[in-house]
Amino acid sequence: MREDDAPVLSVIIPAYLAAGTIGDCLASLCVQWEPPPFEVIVVDSSPDDSTERIVRPFTREVGGRLDLRVVRRAAQTYPGTARNIGARLARAPRLLFLDADCTAHPDLLARAVIALDAGAAVAGSSIAVPERFSVSGRIRHLLEFKESLPGVPARATWQIPSACVAFERTAFERHGGFPDTRASEDWLLNWRMWQAEERLVFDPRMRVRHATPRGWAALFAYARVLGFASGRARLVGGLPGQWVVRRPWLAAALPVGRTLRALWWCARYSPPQFFFLVLAWPAYLAVAAVWAHAFARGVRSVTPDRPACEAT
Repeated sequence: MREDDAPVLSVIIPAYLAAGTIGDCLASLCVQWEPPPFEVIVVDSSPDDSTERIVRPFTREVGGRLDLRVVRRAAQTYPGTARNIGARLARAPRLLFLDADCTAHPDLLARAVIALDAGAAVAGSSIAVPERFSVSGRIRHLLEFKESLPGVPARATWQIPSACVAFERTAFERHGGFPDTRASEDWLLNWRMWQAEERLVFDPRMRVRHATPRGWAALFAYARVLGFASGRARLVGGLPGQWVVRRPWLAAALPVGRTLRALWWCARYSPPQFFFLVLAWPAYLAVAAVWAHAFARGVRSVTPDRPACEAT
């Protein structure tokens, strides 16, 4: 891309203590095949400069290959809020949000523009499992991204993770961007847009690989975060699953339901992950139980006189 080209795509990367992964993320953007003119905005809310030290060599001002800006935040910022900050600074009419622990396939940027040119307001990518195998990392990946695995066919859907998703900027701004929540910010925005009959699609030709963290303690802690946020989002955002919102005690059935759905989904679309789950289902069930317990707490934490933003 020539320096005088106006970007047609802004790639926005929220980062927090991302020194271990963001170098690979940015390196994958340097080797894109015939990309559209693009810029990169990294919104870094790390407590130190470890992430910025990795990012800086990629900027043109020091001889790097990317039209890249770093925005430093003084305090840790939720990913959705960081994405909104980057979107406000973006110069392009299309936005691609990419997590700092994702590496892009060489045609990701070109494919994102093609998907939006075809009429999508939102286009989500396939998200491949980590290259380094670990049982905990694979379970965490399936818990969070099974609907976006490679092999899942293209479809209209509101379930598009924010790990890699492209927006028409006008549609993103029309719906107010991501809510300021720790998790489920993508589900809340997607559902709002889906209800407004915007066109949201999963496009498997858009591809990234996610360096899902490993570690059992981190996995169970993250399941609690996701579960709580999911329960709260379903109440305040009206997402599907209202039968559990109205009767939180039914959350006791969710671990078995989630495990069976994961097995069915992987059997249909991702045989390698199905065979993994057949062996690892007791561990997946245990993680789903932690998620469901937190889900019920999330539902009960929000009352008419206690707004969702105050429930923690």
